Amino acid sequence: MKNLNRIIYAFLAIVIMISVIAGCGSEKGGAAETTAAVDTTAETAEETTESDEPELPEIDLVGKEYQFLVRFDTHAYNDFWVYVEDMNGEVVNDAVFERNRAVEEKFNIKITALLNDAAESYAAKAVMAGDDSFFAVWECKTALAASIQKNIYLDISNLPYADFTAPYWDKNAVEQLSIGNKLYMMPSDISMSNLTAPRFLYFNKRILENYGLTSPYDYVADDCWTLDNFLPMVAAVSADLDGDGKMTREDEFGMLREDGGANGNILYFLVGSNIRATENDEEGIPQISFYNDKTQTIMDKVAVVFKDDTCTIEYGNCARGADYSQYKHLFEYCRTLFAAGHFLFVQNGCYETIQFNDMADDYGIAPNPKYDENQKEYYHRTDPFNTQMAIPATNVDLDNTGLILEWMSWKSHHTVLPAYYETTIKLKRQRDDTAMEMLDLIKGSMYYEIADIFGLGVSDVIWNSYNSGDLASTYAKNEKSMQKKIDKLVENLLSVG
Repeated sequence: MKNLNRIIYAFLAIVIMISVIAGCGSEKGGAAETTAAVDTTAETAEETTESDEPELPEIDLVGKEYQFLVRFDTHAYNDFWVYVEDMNGEVVNDAVFERNRAVEEKFNIKITALLNDAAESYAAKAVMAGDDSFFAVWECKTALAASIQKNIYLDISNLPYADFTAPYWDKNAVEQLSIGNKLYMMPSDISMSNLTAPRFLYFNKRILENYGLTSPYDYVADDCWTLDNFLPMVAAVSADLDGDGKMTREDEFGMLREDGGANGNILYFLVGSNIRATENDEEGIPQISFYNDKTQTIMDKVAVVFKDDTCTIEYGNCARGADYSQYKHLFEYCRTLFAAGHFLFVQNGCYETIQFNDMADDYGIAPNPKYDENQKEYYHRTDPFNTQMAIPATNVDLDNTGLILEWMSWKSHHTVLPAYYETTIKLKRQRDDTAMEMLDLIKGSMYYEIADIFGLGVSDVIWNSYNSGDLASTYAKNEKSMQKKIDKLVENLLSVG
């Protein structure tokens, strides 16, 4: 059956390629539309200049110290952008240093940071002990979630001076991270962690050409980069390069696959198809929203290809038997095999481009595919473990905190963000202008899933539904337990702050 499915998808790939040549989608002139969209982004960037500096009161804080508590020195999800000790000639590092000095001069304060590999547990103990030595925390979203329910952090929905509609905050996060109209964590351009959060697709241009496949760039330009165009491309790539009769990491695959309820590819494809695990109702209360026929259809389409081990290889299987002790984890090791030219696609975020700096093959970037051509926008699920900002309950200096964070976010938008996004991501690591355009598109389409962040088990149910192939029965078995967790979360959050 697997071979039959692959034959079907290979045939579809040929049919789709012919349709693209004929002009898929509509007769709108797709490439021109993509250019127009990018021009609009450029115009917006021009309008968002330093003339948009927030109108804040002039204040002299007479050298007071404001200390951040920052997640650092862990095996993953470190935050590199809130604080650095010194300038070192590296563009982003120096931009962070200079931004912090500008904040110090603006308000006559001293910016310091406590870098901690267990920032959340440190924060919880400190707050419960009445310690007010740090005024803001940058920590993994899932780590913050448990303490938020224990009065460790404040509701910042009305943080003085903070304009969450401004471009240096993410207005999507306000809606999607709020529960009962309370907001306890928030990204801003102070840290680039949020820019690394959405996962999208990298593709190998050499493999694409070797198999005669249409570039994702062409599909995006013609507004038909959909699951039905993406999946046949994955299915078409399969080669036993070492001739041993087995498909292993030494061979060639359509995609390096990630399974599981934390960051499984299916979770990102569902969000890309505008399926959300939960959505807030009019009172801001999360409601389960993924159970429908469309979700089952997407799962079925993806499973035909992604459960085929001849065209996809899962991270654990890819690393089995390998010595990857020189790498941080098996995920990092397996991504080096994308850089070595073994996979057409891999799905990950911006920060992983550092692993592809010396890649011999050219690679491109594509958004996660839409469900179909009727879908207007792209959507990108954010990794639930990236860092966010929270304000500890011991902070009684909220006026000055809001003042500093607002100006610091604005300043970072014009210094650290350009250094990271334009220089590090676009110019140093990307090899074509279209890849830059794709990053612009991805940056504006981030989606935050509250169920993932607060560990409500919803994504596990989605994964188990996909794994079993039976959404209806899996959902029925878990509906009450999911709802119970949501109800408990809402009760906890509405009773704190």
